[in-house]
Amino acid sequence: MKCMVAIALLLFTRCAVAQDHIIPTILKQVIKKPVYIVTPSVTEQTIIIPCAFGKAALQIPEVMVDLSMMQVTAIDLVYTDYPSADALTQLNTARLQNIFSGYPGIAYNDDIAWQLIRQTNGAVKDSALKLFHGFVIYYRPLQNKATITTDLIQLKEMLAPKEAPVKRRNGFVAGDTTELRKQYEIEEYTTVLKLPVAEALQFLGIDAKEKIIYKNFDSLYVYLKPSVDSAEKYTLKAPIDSTVLKVLDRMPWNNMLVVTDVTASMYPYSGQLLYWLKLHEDERRIKQFVFFNDGDETDDDKKIMGSTGGVYSTASSVFEVVEQLLFKTMSNGNGGNIPENNIEALLKSSQACSSCESIVMIADNASAVSDMALLQQLNKPVHIILCGVHDAVNIDYLNIALHTGGSIHTAEEDIPLINLKEGEKIIIRGKNYTLAKGKFVAQ
Repeated sequence: MKCMVAIALLLFTRCAVAQDHIIPTILKQVIKKPVYIVTPSVTEQTIIIPCAFGKAALQIPEVMVDLSMMQVTAIDLVYTDYPSADALTQLNTARLQNIFSGYPGIAYNDDIAWQLIRQTNGAVKDSALKLFHGFVIYYRPLQNKATITTDLIQLKEMLAPKEAPVKRRNGFVAGDTTELRKQYEIEEYTTVLKLPVAEALQFLGIDAKEKIIYKNFDSLYVYLKPSVDSAEKYTLKAPIDSTVLKVLDRMPWNNMLVVTDVTASMYPYSGQLLYWLKLHEDERRIKQFVFFNDGDETDDDKKIMGSTGGVYSTASSVFEVVEQLLFKTMSNGNGGNIPENNIEALLKSSQACSSCESIVMIADNASAVSDMALLQQLNKPVHIILCGVHDAVNIDYLNIALHTGGSIHTAEEDIPLINLKEGEKIIIRGKNYTLAKGKFVAQ
């Protein structure tokens, strides 16, 4: 009995210490908006916890979601700008203490993006009474084999079809016909070419380790698919989210090396990449595709920084090849911890395509970077497309773009991070980030 009391007291003390540490920090994360709108990303769900105007008591749901089994990506404390001259620090502190009491684990979760949303349409009391007050918790399931299987099903459905015109072109696929027919369900061929190994392998969706199979070959056969009549149609559905599509369409990047995080329900964004490829397959603007899953099935305690693994690459621009490599990378992952091996993926992919002109990373804003210690090894600009952004941008990605002289891209904005001076500020979605001692800090 004494042991149980001691454990309970320890947990209470730990939670209280965590609250004392995090509440002053959260209270500084204020963004003003006319009216708050709940905006979960494609893969997120929400918990709405109301409170009354001017009150701290929360209406926590009787049936509670077990957040220990979820990745909480963001929490917004929403209130109104009344009275405008009052920071409402005491009231919001009490509200935060109450949410921590209801969900103790979130107090010491450093991966949550906290925001205080002050609604300016509530600057008059009568207006304020009509607006929402309370917390909105954004979350998604922690990744495991079951969720990966579900994501793959969703991705395949996403890539299933809506009619669209196609250009006339010849598609190439390289390798053994029997094996390819099994993997890609390809049609009969009309032409067979014999090419040097290096030239032929660019059409294969294999990683560097598998290429050793062909080391004793002097040439390989490449099979030329029949021409596609431009009057025919292929089918493809437009994705619900369009962050990746918007950025790739508006940026003039060529000879791209595109590095994509495929962990933690990133399928809506990797799916957009494939959608874009299908529409631009003949342009060959992407020279190298790289997908990473943070270490395949390696246990977290066995991951070594810089050698975590789970990085897969292809120089092919053939849709079916890239698609199969994406499926393979996702299938070989197993979830694990939330921070990802982004820097390792960038370093390895840069070695695979040293001639690529533009390095583009499709990154999960909700997941931190586990290997920031390797940042100094990056020596080419990295242009980061951030996915799943609410209001706060993950500082790790800002600092990667800053260090490399690259840029940050959201669905709406393109922010170059080059030639910035100490103390200079940038604003993204109404939030300030200041350059201090060579790194960005949120304000």
